Amino acid sequence: MSERTVLRRLMERMRADPGLLDAVVEAARSESPPIAGLPVQEVRRHIAALLAVVSAAFIDMSGLSEEDTRAADRLATDRALQGVPLAALLDGFQAARSYVLTRLMQEARAAGVSLDSMIGEIMELDRYANGLQNRLIHAYRESELSLAQSAHAARVQALRELLGGGPARAADAGLSATRRYHCLVTDIGDPREARRTEAAMALPDGVSGLVDGHWCAVTTRLPARTDPLAVAGPPVRPGDLPGVYRLCLAALASARRRGLDGLRRLTDLAMPVALDAHPGLGAVLAREHLARLDPSDEFHRLLAETALTYLDHGEHPGRTADALHIHPNTVKHRLRRFGALTDFTHQAPPGETLGRALTWHWALQTWLAPPAGRRPERG
Repeated sequence: MSERTVLRRLMERMRADPGLLDAVVEAARSESPPIAGLPVQEVRRHIAALLAVVSAAFIDMSGLSEEDTRAADRLATDRALQGVPLAALLDGFQAARSYVLTRLMQEARAAGVSLDSMIGEIMELDRYANGLQNRLIHAYRESELSLAQSAHAARVQALRELLGGGPARAADAGLSATRRYHCLVTDIGDPREARRTEAAMALPDGVSGLVDGHWCAVTTRLPARTDPLAVAGPPVRPGDLPGVYRLCLAALASARRRGLDGLRRLTDLAMPVALDAHPGLGAVLAREHLARLDPSDEFHRLLAETALTYLDHGEHPGRTADALHIHPNTVKHRLRRFGALTDFTHQAPPGETLGRALTWHWALQTWLAPPAGRRPERG
């Protein structure tokens, strides 16, 4: 079997492996902070397209066509629109390129192919990568030049600097220093989708654009609703927008983690943001208060879910029963069983009722759905 045949089969297998794509995305994000700041799905879609182009060119022995290089054009244009510097774009591209080639050589050696015998094929792949990189640089500079001539682009760049705490003035972004503005941050990173969303919302004033890979808007009046997940801060003066923006980003991550969608107010997400800021403490609380519960026991999980719902509904059995579509007596029975395994039913000392409820909510939420897909240890 020829070296090219072995490499072709390896590339076909790697192209079909979702774990490889995850690893390449992580390599790009780890070497380029501006790329890491973009939504993961935004980085993933472009890397998947470039991997498909290079692997197809090699497997089919067709080389890079004009249509293939448009994948690089789209990536460069999107990153320019998102305000990602060219150097950061190239850092991510080089990291991804290095990871793929290193992984391919490792797999080839494991298959019994020596590095010396496949040097020609590796150089061919590297030529394809060089071709895409050159196209990236050209397309990025073309987009950058076009944006520099746009008044809207200048305002968006000022918005990026303003929200990032830079030297930009409110007036540079088209904002009044005496008015109050909401900061709206969405989960949209694709520039084409961002343009559609911007047109659909028809915001009355302010400025909007891609900031750190998220479509953001600063406006005096929020839309009634949004289809994508979005977090809206309270109205503040332009000087306070950077702090609210950072909180909105944290709230967006917390909302996404909980599977929320639509328009969410920052103030309504205060608790999830606070809990997510210290995940280790949640795990400590879960171990202390739920030590006798087994995460693999479905009945124990049912009891914990009932207790969490009970807290979410003001510790009212009737409202809890309505939320769970069960009888109030069933709620009371489950809480008694839960109380036999924990100290959940113990009365809090005077003045500590709110703290007790918060502690139990945090412990239960962590135990039922802990970060990174892992459940806390028992005991």
